[in-house]
Amino acid sequence: MAHGTRKPRLSVAMIARDAQDTIAQSLASIRSIADEVVVVDTGSTDATRALATTAGAQVFERPWDDDFSAARNFAWSKLSGDWVLWLDANETLGPESAAALRQFVDTQAEAKRAYALLVAVPVAGSNIAGEQVARVRLVPNRPDVRFAGRIREQLHVALDRAGIEIDLLPWRILRGQRDNDLPLKAIKAHRDLKLVDLEIKSHGQLPELLNVLGDALSSLGEHAGAAACFRTALEKCPAHSTVMREAYYGLLATFSDDPQQRQKQIAICMEALEKFPLDAQLLCAMGGYLQSEDRLDLARRAYETALEHGQIDPLTWHVPDIREIASICLALVAQLQGDDEASQTILEAALARTPTSIRVRRHLIDLHIKQDHRKEALEEFNRLPADMPHREAMRSAIRGACLASRQNWIPALAYLQTAYTAGCRDPLCLRWLAVSLIANGELEIVAPILKQWQAHDPRNVEVQKYLDALASGMLNAESVLPGARDEGERVLRVDYPVAGPQAPVGPSLPISAAIERTRSTSR
Repeated sequence: MAHGTRKPRLSVAMIARDAQDTIAQSLASIRSIADEVVVVDTGSTDATRALATTAGAQVFERPWDDDFSAARNFAWSKLSGDWVLWLDANETLGPESAAALRQFVDTQAEAKRAYALLVAVPVAGSNIAGEQVARVRLVPNRPDVRFAGRIREQLHVALDRAGIEIDLLPWRILRGQRDNDLPLKAIKAHRDLKLVDLEIKSHGQLPELLNVLGDALSSLGEHAGAAACFRTALEKCPAHSTVMREAYYGLLATFSDDPQQRQKQIAICMEALEKFPLDAQLLCAMGGYLQSEDRLDLARRAYETALEHGQIDPLTWHVPDIREIASICLALVAQLQGDDEASQTILEAALARTPTSIRVRRHLIDLHIKQDHRKEALEEFNRLPADMPHREAMRSAIRGACLASRQNWIPALAYLQTAYTAGCRDPLCLRWLAVSLIANGELEIVAPILKQWQAHDPRNVEVQKYLDALASGMLNAESVLPGARDEGERVLRVDYPVAGPQAPVGPSLPISAAIERTRSTSR
């Protein structure tokens, strides 16, 4: 224990503004571990202050003056604990993480060290993954350690001067879905533009500020301006630095909405991989780009390298389960190359590493369905969580899907309709029910099934293909039979696996797009 026989005191600090929807939950998550809680309100017009007071916090008011460090350092001046845990008003600690963190402070924390925790943002919409980043959040309470920077405030300079090293702790701070709210992100982006402008006037075009500016412009849809910021940041930042990595992530994202820019993305990604050759996210992004160009051998090599040798910089926003995603993408490419045996081996190896992965197990079920291995598909299904909704109906859906994968349409339809009538709305059921209805010529009743499927999976190109064909009067049984696809559909399939009993079913969001969106984001 860093303080002799005396139990160290833990202070929890936050700044807040108009956080009435989240602050009570945030404070409740640390109530049992904090010796004191200080909240500095920077101008709320809602019930934030009252809720914080009710939760037992000491509440101080300080006018907002366009400076995050000033607000945090004011809060720090009110603290009396030996250790300071920083939270934002929309962040929580799970009960187990909170208890473990308190025990660590009591028994192992060293006064000459500061500690980073992983800050995790949940999955947004139909994206395939959330994101996380390591941030210094547990700090010894010393007068020579204070925040610096009007925006993206940080402690690293002060910690370096004080000779305090940083270690990474295994616990996660969880942010809420508000981080994925697009109107709120736009408001924050406008705020960031103002703060960055003020900071640049004071300190010049530092590369980290240019990254913030690029992120804000990207959030507002100003992609050309964002790309220029990231390019300038790359020219100014130290080689192989976290700032450089963030700039490459951001630059790739500026082209994510324009498929005509694929060659430019490949060129940027190759340039980034020259600097960071084992970056797992860049390797997976490259795999996605190459996959969309039907260069499957190279895509497979990129995914294999990410899986076997890929590395992550914890100080950069990243996908937490990138190795799992690389396994799925590698398995899908193997299927597209006709190598189902290798695909199965890859997925089984991924499950051996992470037995609790629902996503990998679902892909293995899809593969067994494609192969009409009903027994194996049901065995894997039995290993999914017991509390999943409409479990028995889902069994019927799997049986029907196996039959449909071998074009045994009439009995397949019986199983799938039984599952649907029993309440199953799983995308697996909706996909194979729609395919079976189309194959059986029951086009008059397929439209609502397709729309439900699209509601569950709005980025899925296969369902959009069916809806477009239905609207144009071109939908028929040939739409789902092997060999009915033209070359354009085959190319589409590699990025978003497309229709048909023989096609692998993959994530609706291409891995490249998922990686592009994982970058330093606005607070």
